[in-house]
Amino acid sequence: MPKPKTDSRNRLIQATRRLLQRQGYQGTGLGQIVEESGAPRGSFYFLFPGGKEQLALAAIDESIRELKVHIEELAQKTSSVEEWIKALAGHVIHALSNSVFTEGCPVSTITLDSSHASPALRQACATAYDVLIEAAARVLVQYGRTPDEAKSLAVVLLSTVEGAMILSRAKRSVEPLLIAQEFILKTFVFSADA
Repeated sequence: MPKPKTDSRNRLIQATRRLLQRQGYQGTGLGQIVEESGAPRGSFYFLFPGGKEQLALAAIDESIRELKVHIEELAQKTSSVEEWIKALAGHVIHALSNSVFTEGCPVSTITLDSSHASPALRQACATAYDVLIEAAARVLVQYGRTPDEAKSLAVVLLSTVEGAMILSRAKRSVEPLLIAQEFILKTFVFSADA
């Protein structure tokens, strides 16, 4: 019995997410996506008539929606900004370690290797970062920051974690992420007391 179309769609998106995290947009071939997904090649062309770019856009969208929900869920499970930051950092450290330092953020890999060549990918990456900044800022407001301060801190938080993730992948060590976590905790906790 053939698998439903939605299963093929989901398998294609999940395979694309994994491959984009590992090797970016330019390093990911359509044949590789189809092979890794196990979906029929014909379903790719039917479900994504816009080609690899359309599939990458869907993968970015799903990745960011999932991360946004995770940010919000962690905020519901923590009682302080310090606990929330530790939970976020722990999630990133765990994910990176489990992939043996091969899977980073798909948005950063696409931003670095392809956003200059595709206006649609550049816009999707910019929007993705905006969504994450807004989600983090809402949590920071929940923990007592003003909206303006929360947005600035969210930009610093995202920039620091993304940079530390890249360093951790290069060094194959979570040390840069642990250092970033400590810096963020000192900065956020200090500014909360100020």
